[in-house]
Amino acid sequence: MLPDVEAATMVLVLVLAVLFIAIRVGRVESITASIVAAVHFGYWFVEPIGSLAIHTIDGWIAIAGLLITAIVVSQLALRARRTAREAVERQRETERLYELGQSLMLAGRMETVAYTVTNQILPVFGARGAAFHFLESGQAHRAGEADLITAEALAHAARARSFEIGEGFAIIPLTRGGEAFGSLGIAGAEISETALRALSHMISVMLERIRMSESLARANEELARQNREVEQQKHLSDSLLLNILPEEVAVELRTNGMVAPKYFEDVTILFTDFVGFTVSTEHLAAEDVVHVLHDYFTAFDKICARYGIEKLKTIGDSYMCIAGLPTRTPSHPVDAVMAAFEMIHEVERRAGEGSLAGWKVRIGIHTGPVVAGVVGIDKFAFDIWGDTVNYSSRMESSGAPNRINISERTYARVKDFFECQYRGKVLTKEKREVDMYFVNRPQPRLLEGPGAIPEAFARRYDVYFQKSAPAFPQFLLADTPELIHSGR
Repeated sequence: MLPDVEAATMVLVLVLAVLFIAIRVGRVESITASIVAAVHFGYWFVEPIGSLAIHTIDGWIAIAGLLITAIVVSQLALRARRTAREAVERQRETERLYELGQSLMLAGRMETVAYTVTNQILPVFGARGAAFHFLESGQAHRAGEADLITAEALAHAARARSFEIGEGFAIIPLTRGGEAFGSLGIAGAEISETALRALSHMISVMLERIRMSESLARANEELARQNREVEQQKHLSDSLLLNILPEEVAVELRTNGMVAPKYFEDVTILFTDFVGFTVSTEHLAAEDVVHVLHDYFTAFDKICARYGIEKLKTIGDSYMCIAGLPTRTPSHPVDAVMAAFEMIHEVERRAGEGSLAGWKVRIGIHTGPVVAGVVGIDKFAFDIWGDTVNYSSRMESSGAPNRINISERTYARVKDFFECQYRGKVLTKEKREVDMYFVNRPQPRLLEGPGAIPEAFARRYDVYFQKSAPAFPQFLLADTPELIHSGR
């Protein structure tokens, strides 16, 4: 025995030495070290000292105990070392999967996923090649030395939805929405089966996300298309509704499903009728009659829009419109007369040579109260009722070609703006005598001043009605010097 060294101390030292070798080197070295330690212990600490011969049972037990302890300790150390190494490798694989997943998050299409996976697997996992196989089309996207993986093997793994792991390659199945979608082959990379399954699941989840995204995009596109169609239909419906109803009335009908009758205490109604219409139509084809009426009434519609007058309806060759409804405005008698001047001008302008119908027009205007509302449920119409309507019609029928015939009530409202000619009491077809006036022209002094709307006219319009005049018949300005002279 070595001097001053206990056997137990030596055993502990030898076991620690074997454990150190096992941790630092490997299994063979640790077993060799265990045997060397046992021999060393037997030679120096087991009787007879200095000899490898062992004559007692205690010596054998001591040697066996040292050897078993050393081997067990080394095996445990090697297992711990292997576990630590595997844990590090799993961590690395997890980090690689995370890196690949980050790249896949940017993919928005199936083709982008295939390109990203095959090109990123090479640097991320150190693979030599990769192939992404599409089961439905049979096509494959390859990168690197992907020829090591055959198309048949890729297709088989995709159809069977099974993992194919061989020497130097691995093929994982891919699904989308629970159905086989394709497969991914990887060549020349050491990847654990756990990592391969995680990779398969991650790509499948990404493919499903893209499928859902594409489905959502298609659904949104279809919804947008349907919304556009609904908006187009709504716009068409609104246009048709506004074509037969004033805007305020159309809004009320659309909102409430009905329109309550309303009393308007002060409006101006304008009627027109073409002179000799019945006779002229005998020489015109029906198609030509409709064409000519459309031309005249389109011009009248534009005039009404310019002066804020609401067209009510046409009956044959008669045109009816109303000012001051549905928006109440004190200027409606003056607006109606200016619109009438423009209507006569449009008729005269169309009566030249080459015209299919050289018509003239009678215009009658009356001011008073009416009741307005919508009647009927099928082909409903906005209409007005009251004596004012009848009086307006009598103004028209009692008028003269290309003249504006107004009632006494309208005259009282427009005389400060227009020169009027008193006609006396005119007998209507009901044998009633009614005071009537022809409107000849604007007051000459109101035509003074520059501008499309003469300054004097615009000033009086603003004073009387607290607003700007919407328009002015420009052709009336051509005779301005003569009118001013005669007015003085």
